[in-house]
Amino acid sequence: MVQLKNLGIDKDTGDIYIGSRDRGPERARHVPVFPVRIWGKLPDAISGPEVDSFIVSEYVFQEVSFDPVSQIRRGYVWHRMDSQPQYWGHPPRQEARLVTFQYQGFQGVLGGGELPSQVMFTFGSQSNFTIGELVHFETDAIGQELLTIKMRPQFGFLPHIKEGVLSKEDQRRVESALDDVVQGFRSSPPASVIDRCRDALTVFLSIELQISGKDLGYLIKKYDAVTETRTVVASLAHTVARLHARGKPAETKFPPVSDRQAELAVGAVSEVLVSLRWATWSQVVI
Repeated sequence: MVQLKNLGIDKDTGDIYIGSRDRGPERARHVPVFPVRIWGKLPDAISGPEVDSFIVSEYVFQEVSFDPVSQIRRGYVWHRMDSQPQYWGHPPRQEARLVTFQYQGFQGVLGGGELPSQVMFTFGSQSNFTIGELVHFETDAIGQELLTIKMRPQFGFLPHIKEGVLSKEDQRRVESALDDVVQGFRSSPPASVIDRCRDALTVFLSIELQISGKDLGYLIKKYDAVTETRTVVASLAHTVARLHARGKPAETKFPPVSDRQAELAVGAVSEVLVSLRWATWSQVVI
């Protein structure tokens, strides 16, 4: 059995305490804590949390570790207690007024029953948040469930355009198309992300072939004819075009496109830029 444990936040100092409110705070912990909201599906999560403060957030996430390379975040979920603030200590101490959260088992967060096929998290506030997906959870030695969450990248998922390889007007068009992809990937459902990727690839091939006013299907065929072979560029563009068609399940009889397929489309955009030799992945030393 898990002993009832609490996480307390001092609104005045920002200090964070983990322990039992019956015993009072002993020493502050240097742990990252984020407001978090839990969702069943990505399209719901992209709207973000409804609040801009951990004080009124129903749940917070205590981060144990974060790997910036794999974008894996691990930690625990805590549930806000009904009465706030709580006075910690026995007897309660007036100076120990803390916004208090109680450990919440993950099955309890979901309301019991079977796990949904997808569990999403939004971290942060309404004005600035990130999205992650549950990939695993396990029980630790004291019975608390440690969550493993794969974060959706917000930056660095597209290569950088090389200087001087495009005219100023063409570079403006490419960068505008990439901006649309970035904004979609951060805050739009999968079908919209794929739409934006298709539009970006249409721009790229229009510039490469110096043809305007044609759709992606026409441009792919024209690119094949010019190169006289099926290239990586044409193959990836064709894949995104097919994913776009699958974004209309009523017409294709396929299941709705998923977050994974949206990531595939974004990856295709990146590789086409590199294959056209317009862009490169930056070598950043961290």
